[in-house]
Amino acid sequence: MKRVSMEKIIEKLDVGVYPITIMKFLLNKKKILSYFAKAVNKDFEIRTKYKVDNLDCPSCKEKESENILCRQHTSISRVLDAKSVAFDLDTNTYFCKNEIFRMVGNRLVIIYCPHPKLITGDITDSKVRKISPITIEDENLTELPNYEIVREFISSQLMEQYIKCWFNNEFSLVTIPEDRNFSNWCLTANK
Repeated sequence: MKRVSMEKIIEKLDVGVYPITIMKFLLNKKKILSYFAKAVNKDFEIRTKYKVDNLDCPSCKEKESENILCRQHTSISRVLDAKSVAFDLDTNTYFCKNEIFRMVGNRLVIIYCPHPKLITGDITDSKVRKISPITIEDENLTELPNYEIVREFISSQLMEQYIKCWFNNEFSLVTIPEDRNFSNWCLTANK
């Protein structure tokens, strides 16, 4: 089984995307696409409402002394301020740092992908695949910015391959192709 390095794929794309972000897309493609599909529905209820502006955000106010934004506003800021992004031609989905995103009508859906090096305790399927979606509906946001650099790729090609990515000091994460919307995974020793 030939393994393709996600780090080398990112290097060729030459954009600010973390390898684990595209790996999480491969591991959660069907689920992520379902988040986009739900946001299309005009009756979709956004549980926690975020605006582009963080002035009224209580979580941001708590972190003000640390001079950082809350997790959600960090993602919003990254998406809207990015200079370079990757773009999946198969799904019309963008990628930047830890974020997977797309405008769905008048809503911005962002899926944050925490790095698995943050996993504590046992390594489980749900912890490896963990993603956190947020949906922003703001009258001041009607479209994504025109990014300076957009590098295209085709996710269905990656879904057919064994893709390897650094997981932690001991292991690398490898996708195992199942079908065009689902990959399984395993860990392989780094040494």
